[in-house]
Amino acid sequence: MVLAATTSANGINNALYQLEDTVRDAEGNIYRTVTIGDQVWLAEGLRSTQFQDGSAVRSGVIPNDDEANLLKYGRLYNWHDVADERNLCPEGWRVATDEDWKTLERSIGMSEEELHQEGWRGGDQDIGLQLKEAQTDGPLKKMDQSLVNKHKFFARPVGVKWNGFYITEGAYTEFWTADSASDSKGIIRTLAYSWWNSHKGEIRRATSSKEYMFSVRCVRI
Repeated sequence: MVLAATTSANGINNALYQLEDTVRDAEGNIYRTVTIGDQVWLAEGLRSTQFQDGSAVRSGVIPNDDEANLLKYGRLYNWHDVADERNLCPEGWRVATDEDWKTLERSIGMSEEELHQEGWRGGDQDIGLQLKEAQTDGPLKKMDQSLVNKHKFFARPVGVKWNGFYITEGAYTEFWTADSASDSKGIIRTLAYSWWNSHKGEIRRATSSKEYMFSVRCVRI
């Protein structure tokens, strides 16, 4: 068995590895976890290349095909793997559903009025900032640092893969939910990071083609 993670801190994950609670998946990948409200979440992107039964995941690429990005970002998956009943996540965990994300958003302050809406939401409470990892430089440095990464969720601007190309690294991160919106689209969450984007304090609830490759966070069952 090859361990695709280490428990020792490195330059990328020094702050992340201050979290003490961990979970291991079927391959031996070790993840830091964080409790937010009544939920326990992975505090980093999923890296699994196997389902719980040991069968191979069909997507699961490393951003920019660069091994140095594996611990930094995790892997990117298409929705078909995300929703597969064999389950990408560690045993006792699942890919977060739309309702799981709503529970998280509610617990960190989103209003009930906005919770079920589509589009960018939660700006008054800076929900997006609360989920993003602090930056050593960039636009988040100019924002209230007591809000940035307030809940130790450590969301990073991974970008996505689409039609064979890696795009939007540094500008966005997109998370799949396990829920389908139609035959061709799944429900997602988006966080924006770029200086020119006016939604940096918000989180977007939307739909996207199931063929995109996005990040995945798991929540404990």
